[in-house]
Amino acid sequence: MIKKIISRSWLWIAVSLVTLTLNAQSPDFLLGLPYNSPELTKLILQFEDKTPTESFLPFQQTYKQDYFKEGISMEYNSDISLFRVKLYDSGYSFQKYSLLLPKGVTWGMNLDQVQKKTGLLEFDPTNDFIGLLPMNNYQIQFYFESGRLHHIVCTATLPLLQQKLDDLIAGTGLRLLPNGKPTDGNVIDGVGTMRWGKAAAIYKGEWSYGLPHGKGQYIDSIGNQYEGEFKLGFFWGEGIYKSKIEKYTYSGTHVMSKRHFQGKIVYGNKNAYEGQWIQDNMEGQGKYYQGESYLYIGDMKNNAFNGKGTLTTPEGTVTGSFKNGKPHGFCKQISNDEQQWAEGNYTNGKKNGKFKISSNGLERNVTYEDDIEIIIKTN
Repeated sequence: MIKKIISRSWLWIAVSLVTLTLNAQSPDFLLGLPYNSPELTKLILQFEDKTPTESFLPFQQTYKQDYFKEGISMEYNSDISLFRVKLYDSGYSFQKYSLLLPKGVTWGMNLDQVQKKTGLLEFDPTNDFIGLLPMNNYQIQFYFESGRLHHIVCTATLPLLQQKLDDLIAGTGLRLLPNGKPTDGNVIDGVGTMRWGKAAAIYKGEWSYGLPHGKGQYIDSIGNQYEGEFKLGFFWGEGIYKSKIEKYTYSGTHVMSKRHFQGKIVYGNKNAYEGQWIQDNMEGQGKYYQGESYLYIGDMKNNAFNGKGTLTTPEGTVTGSFKNGKPHGFCKQISNDEQQWAEGNYTNGKKNGKFKISSNGLERNVTYEDDIEIIIKTN
């Protein structure tokens, strides 16, 4: 029995996560990773068509995404870790997968050409159209039609999934499992309410497959609230999350109950960030506001200014390279009245080396060491 999941417009936002500078990888190297891992996010953002056809196979506990125009099908287990990838030259309603293939093979290779890349393949005596390449962490099946490679299936082994446990933990947020007490409605395939503990947490909304799935509301006993879209028990899609303890409000997309893709967070002290996210981390292009006086626009990574950007302060702007929240590398600092500026290389927020300084139109060259001007005496 296969149930279709309605694809929602939020699912894949066509953004460029500029800080994801991972090297190109074939999909077999992504096996075992959670759905919202940086590596899988980077792969899918390369697709022209970012909205898959989704289905859930309850008896196999498999969540499946078919990217027909991209030539790839991706299957996730009940933990939402990638355990199988299917790649197509064409056929089965799929177009050709055009990105990097496993082991350096290319579509249309004959058996000898494939084995020069992979080593000897194992063949089932009853089916000489499928060559198997077994490995410790996963296996690859190469399918031949008319003597030419036209389909590839990569499947993770249990040891690989166990090796990727830390990645799974990093990508997994709160999940509502159906082990609470139903209080009203249909908590299998309809609209209903479930309570966990003595009102430790309550969910009211849509259900599918016996899990919160669709639109709903969540609240817990310490005042955290979420209202929006759910999938397979997770906050997943567009929604608003309010944390009473940490005093912030986040509005945007979630994946596996993590802030992911695009959203805005506003803290109780009026600091705010609006931009791209990966697994709860500010990562990609964004704007960070510190009150009303400071604004950074540019690259973010690990919740800090990292990469190229512009910092606006009450005194003026700093434009250039940043590392861990500080100017690091070449930057240009300009006063608000544009009458003063300085450009040169910074190290952890301090001027170091030769700088060009201008004040009211008068330019001079200055050498700094840890923000201190070095005066070179001449006889």
